[in-house]
Amino acid sequence: MDGGLLLRAHTKNFATVPKKEFLLLLNLTKEKATDWIIENRNTSMALILEKLLERPKGLAATELMQECKTTRSPLQTLLTRKWIRKEEKPEFDLSQEEFFPSREKKLNEEQTECLAKIQKSLTEKQFAAHLIHGVTGSGKTEVYLQAIQMALAEGRSAILLVPEIALTSQTIERFRARFQERIAVWHHRRSLGERTLAWEDLRQGKARVVIGARSAIFCPAQNVGLIIVDEEHDTSYKQSDEAPCYNGRDVAVMRAHLEGATILLGSATPSLESRYNADTGKYILSTLRTRATSASLPSIQIVDMKREFEIAGMFTHFSSPLIDALKKRCEIGEQALIFLNRRGYHRHQMCAACREVVKCPHCDLGLTFHKSNNHLRCHLCDFCREVPRSCPTCGARETLQFKGFGTEHVERSLHALLPGIRTLRMDRDTTRKKDDAEDLYRQFKAHKADVLIGTQMIAKGFHFPAVTLVGILAADAALSIPDFRAGETVFQLITQVAGRAGRSELPGEVILQTFLPEHPLIHLAAQQNYEGFYAQEIAERKLFNYPPFCRIIKITCFGTDEKETENSARALHAQIDSAKIPDIELLSVVPAAHAKVKDQYRFQFVIKAQKIVALKNILHSLSSKIRFKIDVDPVSTFF
Repeated sequence: MDGGLLLRAHTKNFATVPKKEFLLLLNLTKEKATDWIIENRNTSMALILEKLLERPKGLAATELMQECKTTRSPLQTLLTRKWIRKEEKPEFDLSQEEFFPSREKKLNEEQTECLAKIQKSLTEKQFAAHLIHGVTGSGKTEVYLQAIQMALAEGRSAILLVPEIALTSQTIERFRARFQERIAVWHHRRSLGERTLAWEDLRQGKARVVIGARSAIFCPAQNVGLIIVDEEHDTSYKQSDEAPCYNGRDVAVMRAHLEGATILLGSATPSLESRYNADTGKYILSTLRTRATSASLPSIQIVDMKREFEIAGMFTHFSSPLIDALKKRCEIGEQALIFLNRRGYHRHQMCAACREVVKCPHCDLGLTFHKSNNHLRCHLCDFCREVPRSCPTCGARETLQFKGFGTEHVERSLHALLPGIRTLRMDRDTTRKKDDAEDLYRQFKAHKADVLIGTQMIAKGFHFPAVTLVGILAADAALSIPDFRAGETVFQLITQVAGRAGRSELPGEVILQTFLPEHPLIHLAAQQNYEGFYAQEIAERKLFNYPPFCRIIKITCFGTDEKETENSARALHAQIDSAKIPDIELLSVVPAAHAKVKDQYRFQFVIKAQKIVALKNILHSLSSKIRFKIDVDPVSTFF
């Protein structure tokens, strides 16, 4: 979909009447509630009362039913008996909390030069795109803050996009400490009432600053003068699961163009497309090569895990250097991050007899074991089942073995090695509820844990002054994925998570554990050498004709019948092939990486083209008996 049409389609209609939200609270004394629970244990009403005893501030009805695994009927009975009461939820908005005010920080030479370019664009009030390539901790946020101040001074609005909802709280804290302006917050975890109020504040011009995830780019901010996309390289900006498949970063560039606004794209590891646009003059490049404070980049040690296994004589999550470094940090009161981009306890369960993995009945994916709930879960459709005692494929008993590991296993192993250590875990399993990510962020910032263990959620933008150690586990795993962005993804993840260490006065250290210690990309990441990585990667992309030297379109067919789905994909392929469009490369029809998801078989093919315009008519005329999706500029040709 055209960028301008996409913006208009998203902003055309929105409810303007805020929906009231209610909380359910205990209306009995603690003693009476406890006595009744003891006498009626394991009933639905007892479970509800017990949960409300644990949560004295109350819970929403839907959340209460979900946690107690019950229906609305026992809730209604308790309300009728007046054992619980309903109260309107107070409008709490973190963006309106009071923070200690902060002053503008003095910029160094590189920051000053960067801000001068931005100021020139803002003054001219014409579209301009700036790429800010700054190493981690180089003070990009301070540049954003002062640029927003300039936009506000000219009577214009500003939009700031962040890749993860978990980063919103940290960003709001910084902005509320600097501005007295009303700030609107926008992301899908906010309730309908909160989003409606934010929408109306922006539409009426009451709020001139909006902070949010990718969908915030569609908010009705008035007279937009500045748009900022932080961590612009991040794949979280791309919506791929459903149509329209848009990239929030690209829509932001289009909106800035339509509004005659200035857009800032910031990253320590810019996407190859953005950097290439800067090299070819489409974007204005500013480079911040040093950290803003006296802090220096962390030292990075590469550890060969094959050798560590030989020394230990067995499998181990943690190398000797990492364990020693963790012990040292705990002793002196500093904090550490442990990064592993896999959640769960064990990755899958395999039968030793037939070598088959226990799979999801609805998806082509092995089920992941989660010890906290003692069940197997599908990470595609969320299907759950009990751990089987016999193999579902061959029926053999006592042959099932757990394989692989995730963040849950790492946390448990760390406690076994260092019993007194305090840990928090941040992944999709621990941030399912609305405020979970914010709570974990605040707890770790308040030093209520020594180590934060997490997936890629912890690799982006967090600023914890007391973190002086980062451990990176299985950093090279994604290099085996047959996708043209695999190397870029690994380099970005390593560089970003390494940048969380030593961001204050205390020096930082990174332990990078890998089975490929000689791999050139691992060494480039360890050296924080983006220029070397870019030169190597851009040459390969040009050689094999991949973005930014071409545009890619991925067409995926979905259906409940495998053969029919494949035939439909081949029919679409034939429609495009018969059009004889010049200067395109049409790749073969293949099963998607996850060939079956939610009982839907998936087949796909990829088109490479120099210009999308040449394909516009044929793509609009495509027809099929089954559902299909067109994804322009996909972040991956594999998944």
